[in-house]
Amino acid sequence: MKRIQLLLAMTAILFLATGCEINRKKILTVEQLPEAAQTYIKENMPEAKVLYVKKDRKNFKTYYEVKFDNLMELEFDSKGEIYDIDVDD
Repeated sequence: MKRIQLLLAMTAILFLATGCEINRKKILTVEQLPEAAQTYIKENMPEAKVLYVKKDRKNFKTYYEVKFDNLMELEFDSKGEIYDIDVDD
């Protein structure tokens, strides 16, 4: 009986953990980015079209990923400061 209870408890924890992981990323609009990130995009990427903006939580910190039609991807921290630039080949 205790084995069954332990198995059920472990299964419940697994479902809760994966459920939390699924809800980490959210799709946003450019207007929902921090002001500093919006300014950076307007000044440095005026011709590029934004394909999507994702809000992500990693290690209890918020990050924003912005993908453009020119294959460039920018990542901003919660203050809107850029911390990564990636270009797909």
